[in-house]
This record gives sequence, structure tokens and C-alpha cells, in this order.
Amino acid sequence: MKRLLVGLAKIIVAIVVVFSLFLGYGSYAERSATRKASAMCSSIHLGDSTEDLRPRALADGASEFQSRWFKADGVDMLYITYVGLSPFSRHMCVVRAQGGRVVSANESYLD
Repeated sequence: MKRLLVGLAKIIVAIVVVFSLFLGYGSYAERSATRKASAMCSSIHLGDSTEDLRPRALADGASEFQSRWFKADGVDMLYITYVGLSPFSRHMCVVRAQGGRVVSANESYLD
């Protein structure tokens, strides 16, 4: 009986440790994604060239799959996306551009 209790205690401790590590990593991933999106938006100024924005964002760790240029209502849009803990936690710097120049850059979050 004592062996069974010791075995259960070890299992419970292992579960608590794994859960704690998961929470710690989750907190780190969310803060890192928020910080990177904020820093990226702060580094982009009105009138900047859009030529190197996506390569610079990818070098900084932005999601290659989710960070793409597209056109919406005649405006070029780039959602520079940093992923937090889950793939659905997206911290972004939304860049709008016309004629190869930045018109605006704003932080956003998609859950």
C-alpha cells in the first residue's frame, strides 16, 4: 500500500511540474510576442519604404505563414504576426501602405 501511495505521489508531482512548465512557457511566449509586435510597430515610421518590412519582420521571428502582403480597398496591407502560446494567439503590427510608403502602423491582437 505504501508503494502505491509513493507511486501516486510521484505521478502527481510530475503532473504539477509539467503543468507549471507549460504555464511558465505560456507566459513567456505571450510576453515575447507582445514585446516583438510593439517593438516592430515602434520601428516603422510614416513614409518609410515598404521594401524591407517583411524580410525584417521574418528575421525578427514573425510568422512566415501569417505575415504577408495583400491589398484591401486599394491599400497595401501587411499583418506582421507574432504567435503567442497557441496558434490562435496572434500579436500583430498592422502596416498600411500606398505607393511603396508606409501610411500607418498599428498594434493589434487576434484571439
